[in-house]
Amino acid sequence: MPLRVKKVIRETGKSVRIVPNTANELNAAQVLRNKLTSSNGWELILLRDGNQTHLAQTVSIQDIDAYAARDQARPKRDARVGMLPPKLAQIIVNIGSHGSNYHGATLLDPFCGTGVILQEAALMGFNVYGTDIDNRMIEYTNYNIDWLTNKLNLTSFTCLAEIGDATSYRWHKNFDFIAAETYLGRPFSSTPHIEVLSEVMRDVDVIHRKFLLNVAQQTKPGFRMCIAVPAWKTNNGFKHLKVLDSLEELGYTRQSFVHAENDKLIYHREGQFVGRELVVLTRK
Repeated sequence: MPLRVKKVIRETGKSVRIVPNTANELNAAQVLRNKLTSSNGWELILLRDGNQTHLAQTVSIQDIDAYAARDQARPKRDARVGMLPPKLAQIIVNIGSHGSNYHGATLLDPFCGTGVILQEAALMGFNVYGTDIDNRMIEYTNYNIDWLTNKLNLTSFTCLAEIGDATSYRWHKNFDFIAAETYLGRPFSSTPHIEVLSEVMRDVDVIHRKFLLNVAQQTKPGFRMCIAVPAWKTNNGFKHLKVLDSLEELGYTRQSFVHAENDKLIYHREGQFVGRELVVLTRK
């Protein structure tokens, strides 16, 4: 089929070449490197829907170079506290901000770490407010935000990052929603002994319970948040935080999605033991 299409196009007097690929679709790098979204490039996609076939053309693609620069080129990084991918940070912000006006709205990240969620939210037009229990993380966040601001000449947002324990801190700056990767617990390079895992899960669960109670005391009904919490991959499937079974009594309603079950919203890379489960909550 590709060769026949190529022949037909050449018969019109146009230059054409085919990008060979073994998968069903090209990846973003292939589309970008071959300039398939330019005026002289095509990526045509055939979509089968029952008895119908739809023809589509790719007109835009994610800027993977910009993502890599905001991830790998950030001046302050710390693998020990986790490396949140910018694209996942964007997803967390987008889901958490549902219904919020980008311009003028303020995002709170109570576990801001090195500031990945804050940087992505700032690029979307939000004001950002971050706290973390570790003073070094606050220094890293401020350094990274300053780097991003100077690199991209950003001027349309405000940023505040300060020391604060998410389980007890009284946030003095107003915020409209929360988007955060919470405390994921001890990192593991391999599957731990069941007793070790149980202890870690208990400790992490206590922190999350206190955090949710603290937020509930400082927010009003309808307040929304999207948090990425740990989910541990075992031979018997994922183990989830127990506090997720007590959300109603803590004052929250977990939001559901039409096309995805809640316990399937997990970001997990092959070979990792700790994944990130996306949890969307609203205050009752």
